[in-house]
Amino acid sequence: MRKLKVLSLFCGCGGMDLGMLGGFEYLGHPYPEHPFEIVKAYDNDPYCTKIYDENFSHKCDVADVREIEISNLPDIDILIGGFPCQSFSISAQNPPRLGYKDERGMLFFEMVKILKEKQPRFFIAENVKGLLSANKGQAFPMIIKEFEGAGYHVKFKLLNASEYGVPQKRERVIIVGCRESKDFENYRFPAPTTRFNKVPLSKVINPEDNLNERLFFSERAVAGMLLVRDKMNKGRVQNLDEPCNTISSHLAKVSLNSTDPVLLFENRYRRFSSTECARIQSFPEDFKWGSVSEAKQLKAIGNAVPPVMMWHIAKSLSEILNAKEKPHVDHVSTDFDWPQERMVQLTLFEPEILYITSLNREKLLLGSCRQGTIEWIKNNQLYNYPITDQELQDHPELLDVKKIIILHKNKMVGFYNVLDVDVVLKPELIGYGYPIKSSKRSMESKYILFTLSPEPQLDKDIPWYTFSPIIGKGLISPSNA
Repeated sequence: MRKLKVLSLFCGCGGMDLGMLGGFEYLGHPYPEHPFEIVKAYDNDPYCTKIYDENFSHKCDVADVREIEISNLPDIDILIGGFPCQSFSISAQNPPRLGYKDERGMLFFEMVKILKEKQPRFFIAENVKGLLSANKGQAFPMIIKEFEGAGYHVKFKLLNASEYGVPQKRERVIIVGCRESKDFENYRFPAPTTRFNKVPLSKVINPEDNLNERLFFSERAVAGMLLVRDKMNKGRVQNLDEPCNTISSHLAKVSLNSTDPVLLFENRYRRFSSTECARIQSFPEDFKWGSVSEAKQLKAIGNAVPPVMMWHIAKSLSEILNAKEKPHVDHVSTDFDWPQERMVQLTLFEPEILYITSLNREKLLLGSCRQGTIEWIKNNQLYNYPITDQELQDHPELLDVKKIIILHKNKMVGFYNVLDVDVVLKPELIGYGYPIKSSKRSMESKYILFTLSPEPQLDKDIPWYTFSPIIGKGLISPSNA
């Protein structure tokens, strides 16, 4: 297979690029090569590019993206990069338009310009979770619209690195664009690999660093933190049995009076070493950092995309390169006779109950929807249901559902195959255009999200009596009503 040519913008020290290429090992696990090659990489930080050049056979150009002559770029198949998100503005025009507050905000539009002119087959953009809520939630839909205006079908998802083998609870928005509709239909974000068996921080702590006095905070700093710790949630000591909280670009200036993650060893507080930070970000042991000072290393590491998480994203993209086109199936809609043994839900103002059974050894889910979401389900081929961490832990079978029947009252909205199951936060759901009816759920509320494909034929011999209620409040059977 011919390797697809990749252009990397804002490449930093190379975390995103390493994950894209593959061919490395982390915590004893191999991450094989992908059918991609980086043909050009750009970053404006000379220290990051020094690290980059020490670790890749191709070299990175030190350049401002705005100064790139697009006409001189080679032909590419994929554009990747993480653009700054802090500097967007929304104009008061009708309709409102996306703009930028300063030079950093311009960089996103440079990425769009390259897409318009070079028209690669795919693009992958990475950004912080805050992008979903930037400018009171107005910026993100406009960002997606800009990408679509460049000629792309766009999908996005909030990924947590800890669910992909990285010992860090780092949440990042990943946006994938496909020029061709066939690629868009076939693409699926990677399924979590460590959702229920996360890599603990203890796996990457270096015992020798517990003897390094430079890493420990002074008694004065500790005393000051202890005065305000309870009121201001400072001194965030990490649990070694869980993934670490997100590490940031100011690792060299970690403070006990901030929300930075720290360690507690023998009743003394310390920051992470550069070696530990690189491991927390999932860089392999043989990645070289010695070309720059420790402070520059820590800044580069904190800004990087975890290579292991990016490897899974790149793998999901490589899997569609030879995917066959799926036959088109018109949406199914039919009258539906619900069995008389239906359970009764006494609690009002809650989503209706989900029911589950097995059909030919495949998990079959029965769910309902309200009138205002029917078109959204049909157009987006998605179905969601609010869920808590405890419910997900109690019912892991939800992640293994293969088919769904969706009802509105006693009318069948559709019968679907399930292509993918994920857990998303409320801002992601809003980003998909879901018509949120109630504001009682916080922005941290979770939903199980099913990606669907219409199934043309519903088995009329489904044994309805085998359905069991799986999630719902105020359940009571008709015999007890």
